[in-house]
Amino acid sequence: MQRTLFLIPIPDDLFGLPVLGFGWLLILWGVLVAVWIYLLSRKPNFVQELVGHAMLFLVVAAAIVFVLPMLRVPEGGQMGFPVRGYGVLLVLAIISAVGLAAYRAQKMGLNPEVIYSLAMVMIVSGVVGARLFFVIQYWHTFYVPGDWRATLGRVMQVTEGGIVVYGSLIGGAVAFLIFCHRKHLNALALADLIAPSMMIGMFFGRIGCFMNGCCYGGLCTLPIAVSFPQGAPPQFTPPYIRHMENGAFYGLLFTQDEKGDVRVANVLPDSPASESGKIEIGDTVNRVNGQDLQGQKNKPLEVLSNSLLHSWTINNEEGVAPGSIFLDITGKGIVDLHAGPLPKASLPVHPTQLYSSANGLILCLLMCAYYPFRKADGEVIAIALGLYSVTRFLLEVIRTDEYAIGGTGLTISQNVSVVIFILSVALFVYARLRKQPLAWPRAAA
Repeated sequence: MQRTLFLIPIPDDLFGLPVLGFGWLLILWGVLVAVWIYLLSRKPNFVQELVGHAMLFLVVAAAIVFVLPMLRVPEGGQMGFPVRGYGVLLVLAIISAVGLAAYRAQKMGLNPEVIYSLAMVMIVSGVVGARLFFVIQYWHTFYVPGDWRATLGRVMQVTEGGIVVYGSLIGGAVAFLIFCHRKHLNALALADLIAPSMMIGMFFGRIGCFMNGCCYGGLCTLPIAVSFPQGAPPQFTPPYIRHMENGAFYGLLFTQDEKGDVRVANVLPDSPASESGKIEIGDTVNRVNGQDLQGQKNKPLEVLSNSLLHSWTINNEEGVAPGSIFLDITGKGIVDLHAGPLPKASLPVHPTQLYSSANGLILCLLMCAYYPFRKADGEVIAIALGLYSVTRFLLEVIRTDEYAIGGTGLTISQNVSVVIFILSVALFVYARLRKQPLAWPRAAA
């Protein structure tokens, strides 16, 4: 795992003019846009191309003025942009996806410029959709009460991780359909063409997730398990902070029964909990460090997590040493556990990011292999989305970074997977029933 590769130092101003905001970078972007427009003006469909690029011009300009100043942070004694491993892999994912699609388009007799134009709008809408999905899902980690600037700053830190594949699919799909409608392109045929690109993008993107530490799995005892480092407090890595707040560092895992009571779900071996000999699976926990878990509006696990997380950050003035908790257990009274100082790394977990990365590569190869044998436009994208929804549903079983929602017992991604699978089956049936000839001949693949 390598969250920060290096820092690009950015001064406040240069020759009396700000570098970010309304300054040098915006001027440079203006020059680039002028050259870009000049090159577009030499094309016969200049107005149409200009309208298609206008959104990109505006989005980048807005990012330079409003977003980049908030992303400039102090690190290593300097102010600048930290180049994150996640961001680098995200860029590599985009480049590989666009490059593969352009190559395949040329082989099918389609002008690669169509792919480049499509990529511009899909990248922006895909990233926005992926980030929006993540922000909605984890809004409590972004919202700073009474400080919209700080909240917006957290929301815009995309290069530090925090996007959802399904969000990118939804955002990208909207842009894709609009693009195909405006360009009078066969949407199903083009979707089949770019289906492998979506999967190769996932291959690189999930490696970025691994470098960032997000999208992690549950506890694992297999040889392939990995432990993520602590990180630089208070910016702990995602798996590490989860183990701080779910009791894993004490050797405990909890669950909530149908009555709303918090019970011990597991006692990990060779841990403070197992060594105490006082806690067993199924024990009911009433209070943690004096915090009552009952009558919490059906959110006792959230109260428990906050108490456990606080146990690592309290100071001795509160009468409790950091790394200590006191559990009030039914029938056993108060049981105290002491885990000592914070460990250097998380407990071993499933590297689900790498599982998902391998899944993306396999699906990419499968879609490339199946493409010449398709019988109708829309088949390839339907199979790709159908297989991905199944594999994503299964991966969610061993991921622990998402909670079940809506009383379904399924995470938000699993619920979306069910919907995507149903739609993909419907699309495959529709494609076959249309009995329309292929937009591009199979032999040309």
